[in-house]
Amino acid sequence: QYVVTKPFHGSQQVVQEQEDGTVFSIDVIPNFELERELLGFGELLEVLEPESMRTKIYKRVEEMQKLYKKT
Repeated sequence: QYVVTKPFHGSQQVVQEQEDGTVFSIDVIPNFELERELLGFGELLEVLEPESMRTKIYKRVEEMQKLYKKT
């Protein structure tokens, strides 16, 4: 809900409201700042598209896991 009440980009639009969350879209050029912003939501946000951004976020989270893995 935070992203709905406090949009992080002017192009943000609600696509679909669901029981477990809200799907929204933004029209931006993917960049490092966007990745940081999305990662800031942690487990509360899932990137659905484009696949390239989804993969980048996945890889960054995977690298973060390595830092926190118990030895």
